[in-house]
Amino acid sequence: MKASSFQKQISKKLNFQIDESSFDIAAAQIMDFVEPALDIELISKKTSTEKQRKYAKSLGIDVSQDSMRVASIKISIALDKRNHDLIHIYGLKPGKQVKWKKWNRIMEISSISGNCRLWFKGGNGWGAFPHEIEPIE
Repeated sequence: MKASSFQKQISKKLNFQIDESSFDIAAAQIMDFVEPALDIELISKKTSTEKQRKYAKSLGIDVSQDSMRVASIKISIALDKRNHDLIHIYGLKPGKQVKWKKWNRIMEISSISGNCRLWFKGGNGWGAFPHEIEPIE
């Protein structure tokens, strides 16, 4: 979802630019901008961590110029896209067997949540995201 008209109004009134491509990124940028006025821990003044930058690079994005908050949102968006793509690439659906990399186990998908989480049959609530499994041909 793109930045809302209200977010655009806020940024205009505060006289700063937001990234209009994403509602979540715009929200993080607004929080970073107003945070100093709220007398709370200044996450906005902390640049992305080395760990964030390294992980973001593995996802094909650059967060080196972003705050920790904005970097976190960008990583989340990239992971969500990756997981949606993997569902289609792997042809994941209930009944399909996959290898869960974390436990090196063969599991059968019982359902897939709206957030792309795969739930496994007989797993007592076990689940994984598509980037955490390998398809079985």
